[in-house]
Amino acid sequence: MNRRRSLAAAASAAALVALTAPTATAGATRTVETRDFTIPVHEQTSEACGFPVSLHVWGWFNVVTHTDGAGNVTKEIRNYLFRGELTANGVTVQGVTHGPDVTTYHDDGTATAMVLGVVNRRVPGAGTVTLASGLTINNIDREGEEVVIFHSGPEEESIAEVCSAFTA
Repeated sequence: MNRRRSLAAAASAAALVALTAPTATAGATRTVETRDFTIPVHEQTSEACGFPVSLHVWGWFNVVTHTDGAGNVTKEIRNYLFRGELTANGVTVQGVTHGPDVTTYHDDGTATAMVLGVVNRRVPGAGTVTLASGLTINNIDREGEEVVIFHSGPEEESIAEVCSAFTA
């Protein structure tokens, strides 16, 4: 008899916990977005280097979108990992970039976006060409205009180092 009461009490407690505990996935959806593209002559890099440079990029975003009870998006977390290859003069510079991109949407129609990332470019057999990391936080107004409110890390990648790798 005691055993039956203990089992009934345990089952009741488990049901109570299951019914009252918040679910971690309530209001959140998960998707994966993949990208794979080639630009035969990457304009910005080709202009900076003074010769044609092609770009191939492939990778993914793992996206978690949080919504409120009315279905409004409140936060979007986009963890990303992309690989790329810049090629010119028979030399390929390989790259990888990864990090999170988190946007929080506010009730007044504005948003705050935080991008944290690491970029590494290297030539196989020769080593790292550039390595950079940084954090940028932007406020976004109702019209979609972004204003940088915080930035750390390099302002721009040193394209001169990448260009010199193609002529070594």
